[in-house]
Amino acid sequence: MRETEVRRGWRTPVYVALAVLVLVAAAVGFLAGRQSRVITETVECSSAVRVIQCTLEDGWTVSVPLRVGWSDNFGTSHPGQRPECLPPSGIGLEGPVEITWTEVEVDGRGWRQVLWVGC
Repeated sequence: MRETEVRRGWRTPVYVALAVLVLVAAAVGFLAGRQSRVITETVECSSAVRVIQCTLEDGWTVSVPLRVGWSDNFGTSHPGQRPECLPPSGIGLEGPVEITWTEVEVDGRGWRQVLWVGC
């Protein structure tokens, strides 16, 4: 047996194992990514000094972070500020506004996280 045949012999199983590992990782990533979704809804919200809450179409109530990305009616983006259309007045419902949210799950606990507000 020649030396080149011996060297080639160990490479094939390593390459096959590496290819299988890459395919499994790609499949897991694809399936995990398919389950996430981002949804935009038009809703009305209650807006007070320390809290903003909106009711989604399916009845869920979500909290809007006080520092969230939002855009005004001219399409200008405002990162990390309280949306002007949800002032801290605490007087009834504000809206309609658009909110974009996604479902989050950590350690078996789930919630809907608001990502963006459109005024």
